[in-house]
Amino acid sequence: MKVQLTRTLKRIVKLKYENGLLKVTANWLMPVSRIKKIICDNIQWINSQKNSASVGTVAESEQRPAPPQAAEPVAEEPKPRANVVSDIFAGRKTVVMGDVIAVKESATGKTYMDGDVLYVSAKFFDARENRLKAIKAYLKKLASLYVADEIANFGSDVSLCPAKIEFRDNSDFWVKCTLASQRILCFDYRIVQLPQNLRRYVIAHAFAHFAHPIHDDGFWKFVANVVPQYRECAKELEKYRLLKEIG
Repeated sequence: MKVQLTRTLKRIVKLKYENGLLKVTANWLMPVSRIKKIICDNIQWINSQKNSASVGTVAESEQRPAPPQAAEPVAEEPKPRANVVSDIFAGRKTVVMGDVIAVKESATGKTYMDGDVLYVSAKFFDARENRLKAIKAYLKKLASLYVADEIANFGSDVSLCPAKIEFRDNSDFWVKCTLASQRILCFDYRIVQLPQNLRRYVIAHAFAHFAHPIHDDGFWKFVANVVPQYRECAKELEKYRLLKEIG
């Protein structure tokens, strides 16, 4: 059975079986061993979905798992609202994996994330410019840890291997296409702020340039094969352009 794992800031685990694929959405701090146990605990429900050839979802909280019978639809990831944009530009909030989270002062002297809060070291917290720099540094760290894994998994799925992966400030572009033709993937570090479907679209866009330097029919055929809703993703991606205007 093929499993697709997507990380989220929400303290839940969701199992969705669709077209022979088990889609698992889990909190980004949850160990893989815990996820595997939850899958094993729900194997009877998974097998029932296989046998019925239907689409079903199991939603579980991190503290109290729900029974497989309590199936619920998968909710869409929330998008940044207009009334929090000023806080994002001020460094009082930020966006990670499509979720808007609070930014607060750390009592430990370190910058770290706990649940839906990013704690910034006290020495960087007071001044807006320093606060934004600390957020930027942490986002780069998250990108190198988690998006790099997504890129590796995508490459395995399509049997392609990049020569090098980098995360930089790309200004106007989410990925530098000219470098992608050399199998050098240079992503904007803010890719870690995008929801999973948009991260996959940007990654697919980069891999398509391995064989197609320009956006020709072959390029879009490759993208469509791995991201069927790529047109919708391209439109939705524009909503996150404001992130590139911060600091």
